[in-house]
Amino acid sequence: MKKIFGLLLCLFTQNLFAATDIDFWHSMAGAKGKLLEDIVADFNKSAGNAGKFNVKLQFVGSYDEGINKLRTSLMGGKAPHIVQIYEIGTKVLIDSKAIRPLQDFIDKDKEFPSDQLLPQILSYYQLGGKLYSLPFATSNPIIYYNMDLFEKVGIKTPPRDFAELKIIAAKLTNPKEKITGITWPLHSWLVEQAVARQGVELLNNGNGRTSPATEVNYLSPETTGFITLWKEMVAEGTFANVGRGWDPAEQNFLAGRSAMLITSTSNVFDIVKDAKFRIGTAPMVKAKLDQKGGGTVVGGNSLWIMAAKPEVEQLGAWQFMKYMASKDVQSKWHQNTGYFPIRKDVITELENSGFYKKNPNARTAIDQLLSSEQSLATSGALMGVFPEARDHIETAVEEILNNKATMDVALKKAKSRTEASLTRYNKMNTKR
Repeated sequence: MKKIFGLLLCLFTQNLFAATDIDFWHSMAGAKGKLLEDIVADFNKSAGNAGKFNVKLQFVGSYDEGINKLRTSLMGGKAPHIVQIYEIGTKVLIDSKAIRPLQDFIDKDKEFPSDQLLPQILSYYQLGGKLYSLPFATSNPIIYYNMDLFEKVGIKTPPRDFAELKIIAAKLTNPKEKITGITWPLHSWLVEQAVARQGVELLNNGNGRTSPATEVNYLSPETTGFITLWKEMVAEGTFANVGRGWDPAEQNFLAGRSAMLITSTSNVFDIVKDAKFRIGTAPMVKAKLDQKGGGTVVGGNSLWIMAAKPEVEQLGAWQFMKYMASKDVQSKWHQNTGYFPIRKDVITELENSGFYKKNPNARTAIDQLLSSEQSLATSGALMGVFPEARDHIETAVEEILNNKATMDVALKKAKSRTEASLTRYNKMNTKR
């Protein structure tokens, strides 16, 4: 009897002082996923947290799969404490009322390093001066170029604007060796970036930030100018049109079939490591050299705290958020992925340590971000139908490049379809 009583007392005591579980859903696969596992494990055993909170990491598939699983979990009342969502899910998460704005915790916690976080990154995830989520894996597009091919044809510097891009791509193109001047993924993100780079908003109503967007600027000169450049280079044979998805363009470049590539900085270390030639990087091109203003919009994802949890569990999620924003984590994440850090002091410390002298390609995206004008255009578009909108514009570009529709017809159809989706979303959101 004494043994049974002792066992029950032991189990009761263990349960009483057991760490509180914090569920964290994420979409980082491969090496990045393994790194995230290591970071979470370090938090769980850290001196300041051990025995208090236990973050349980769960991979939920791609970004699209992750947000769909979250929707289902909310309906069933089984949402996690923390969820990683891609940047274009921001409007949906805010409108859902299912999240706890990060600003609620920041306002009560003097330890949070608000003064160190880069405003160019924060602006995407802020609305009405309130920060809703923690930017984590943050990126923008840059040019990668084959320095060996550049040297071979006597080109010393990468292109800076549309005109230089056309000229340099033509010089690098070699039909006999089946080499094109440049490639990039057929992805709406690059259209969005090209528009923001010219200082123009993708949506009306302040890019969807002053009030819900109702119109898209697919017919603006900035949009059509970039797609015209794209189509002309395809027609001239200087651009490798490898279709949708991120991997085909990157693999085309790494195989030496294109001399330049525009894609995310998030893979900068992998690209440098995997290439069999010297890699250089440069900012994404402007429309014109004398262009004023504009800049790039951050891509990637952020971390959200869900509201339908006990206060003590939300506070545990907040402790983990602070850890993810710490200098050590941000430095480790940046140095092992290519996503840039969200903190000024991390950049300064790595600069002083010689990290960027040794890894100059990791600095390109940071400099591009820091030089971006802060405006509604570069803060990024917010709309609740972003995945649909991206499919609409990608379909239009596909038709234009493959001569299946004129620019005017394809973009008008994409505009009409996206605005119909916006109308439906706005009506549904009003009824909530």
